Amino acid sequence: MPEFRFTVIVPRPPMTHEEILDATDALGSAGCTDASIRGHADGMELLFERAAESLQAAISSAISEVEGTGYRVSKVELQREAIPT
Repeated sequence: MPEFRFTVIVPRPPMTHEEILDATDALGSAGCTDASIRGHADGMELLFERAAESLQAAISSAISEVEGTGYRVSKVELQREAIPT
């Protein structure tokens, strides 16, 4: 199964260290163990490297998991190598 790389942006005000740990736990419990969290100008950035049948399936499942934790996804950004040739 191919792996796709993409970024999910979650708008948030700056987070404390404790809030980052809580977010990491919540997202991991929701299935986002294939994402790395970092800060972004718009809030929180989740860098995914997700195996799926298609790019659409990878993005849809990631958004569903993130929003299942109560966060709202504002946009998805693709990296150049996200689409296999």
